[in-house]
Amino acid sequence: MLVDQAEIDALLAQATGGEAEGGGWVPEPPAPPPPAQRVAFTNLNADVRRILRLRVPVIVQLARRRMMIAAIRKLAPGAIIEFDVSVADSHDLLINNRPIGRGKCVKIGEHFGLQITEVLDRAQRIRSMGSGSLE
Repeated sequence: MLVDQAEIDALLAQATGGEAEGGGWVPEPPAPPPPAQRVAFTNLNADVRRILRLRVPVIVQLARRRMMIAAIRKLAPGAIIEFDVSVADSHDLLINNRPIGRGKCVKIGEHFGLQITEVLDRAQRIRSMGSGSLE
């Protein structure tokens, strides 16, 4: 059965409520996230400015799992470890190995990124930095 372009356009118009007319329906790209706001630190003493220039590890924790040593010994190139986390779930944002927020994974060109959806309040971040365990 052959279907010509006019029939395809008519079917698309029915399925999308007439949006296919006039050159075909093209979905709108998602709106870009709002730009991050910079915070101005004025009148800071030299010690505080020095601390603000420190570089610390920024980690996005995608998943975590406990495994028996016997199973770990069997790992080899090509092995797949399954986690109970969906790719659409929020993931933890760790600074210096301590949780400070959460976010959604995004693709930026050929790179991976994290769109921050939640940042712990100051008291929670301070408590997190003082804890001795990540679990």
